[in-house]
Amino acid sequence: MKHNTHQGLTRIACILAGLLTYSVSADENDDHSGGFLKVGYGYKFESSPYEDEISKGSLYVSGRYQIDWGLFVEAAFGANELQQGLSYGYNFYNTDKWNFDLMSMRAHGDTTLVAINQDNDVFRFERDNTEMIGLRATGYYGNTRVQFTAAPHSLNDEVDDAFYASAWIAHSWQIKNWEVQAMTGIQYRSAEILDYYYGTPDSIVGDELPAYEAGSGFDFTAQVGAAYPITENILFESYLRYTDVSSAVTDSAIIQQITTQPNRSKNVTEFGILFSYVF
Repeated sequence: MKHNTHQGLTRIACILAGLLTYSVSADENDDHSGGFLKVGYGYKFESSPYEDEISKGSLYVSGRYQIDWGLFVEAAFGANELQQGLSYGYNFYNTDKWNFDLMSMRAHGDTTLVAINQDNDVFRFERDNTEMIGLRATGYYGNTRVQFTAAPHSLNDEVDDAFYASAWIAHSWQIKNWEVQAMTGIQYRSAEILDYYYGTPDSIVGDELPAYEAGSGFDFTAQVGAAYPITENILFESYLRYTDVSSAVTDSAIIQQITTQPNRSKNVTEFGILFSYVF
């Protein structure tokens, strides 16, 4: 679901680093502005229905920068956190425990799927990201964080009637110098989104690739992770994430054909071990 990941994350890291430099030089005393940047590199294993099994070195980037009047940019490609991609938004209201944002959010990443019809013709299906505009509410209760999103407006013209929503809860424990975290969540995608990515185009429907129109669906994710500070700025991190993919996806004729290959799976399992530098 990701193309040129290293190049994209490198660009994001450079942008955030520049913004942080500007923040320190221009607005050191403003409590409402500023941000952070964390860049890591390590080993990543990932098995999924979307692409061939990954087992290699990987770059991780997470960060946020917000200016005084509430506009912000976030990059969430980290380890022990929600991986929500690159987002822009406006933090319009806060209380002691809750933050409320109007923002962009990624409902689905770009995909390249390959299918073969009954005549052994090979078809490649390339689909762009689906970015949405919606609301996010994040609550903080001690070491517990909860987050809800709802996005009714799509920036992808192919799925302009789409709807995306999610709910997450995470809790962390401090065990001596280790921070241990557990997280679970659910993501909802409307039928317009899932059929765009996983429906069978009429042009290749045949005996070996039947027609399929995807409905709406829920993905369930659970994750555990740990972090250990080696120095003031360097962290050792590891995580394990599992996503039970919606049956609206796994019942797709294209996905069922793809997941018969030995290097694919119907659900997503990801493991990483890395060192991160916190700016």
